[in-house]
Amino acid sequence: MPRFRWPYAISSLILVTIAAALSYGFVDRPVALACRGLDRRIVDVFEWITAFGVSTGYLIGFFALYILFRFVVRRRRAARQALFLFVSTAAAGLAADVVKFVAGRARPKLYFEQDLYGMEFFRVSHEYTSFPSGHAATIFAAATALALIFPKWRPPLILFAAIVAASRVVIGAHYLGDVLVGAYIGVITVYLVVWGERWRARRRPAGPA
Repeated sequence: MPRFRWPYAISSLILVTIAAALSYGFVDRPVALACRGLDRRIVDVFEWITAFGVSTGYLIGFFALYILFRFVVRRRRAARQALFLFVSTAAAGLAADVVKFVAGRARPKLYFEQDLYGMEFFRVSHEYTSFPSGHAATIFAAATALALIFPKWRPPLILFAAIVAASRVVIGAHYLGDVLVGAYIGVITVYLVVWGERWRARRRPAGPA
């Protein structure tokens, strides 16, 4: 597993914040309008793809693998990896949900139908939970965690995550900036989980010699 470096994390947060702000001001609305004008057949394909960003299947699958490896076939290393996948995906989803309810960003639907664009902080109705994308956070957390376990599969995993995340913009569920920040939350959460586990391991008392 790679080491977590706080300077890189802070600098990446600054860059993503700047990118999200620029997207909010200049990119999100034009991209949303362009996607709204896409052929319905294209949108239908991405409606199917977007289902891969739902967290339920990943959480159930990863936890089932943990139970299998921990208590049935008793492979401790595989069990730890399955638990890592579960915790990373769950934490990313929870982090995205917290930011959603604080930001209160109106979804593209409100812009299309009522010309409403912006944020109403702590607005918890579904129409105001656009920022960030929970689907993007989920799929990027799962893909990043899997890529750390299976490095050779990193390119297709990240490409798949990017396509799933992009589907949220294509179908009009989120703005581009929402997806960008959601993806960042997914990736950074995985590395925070890695850092937390290593910090806990360092504090664990050493066993008898």
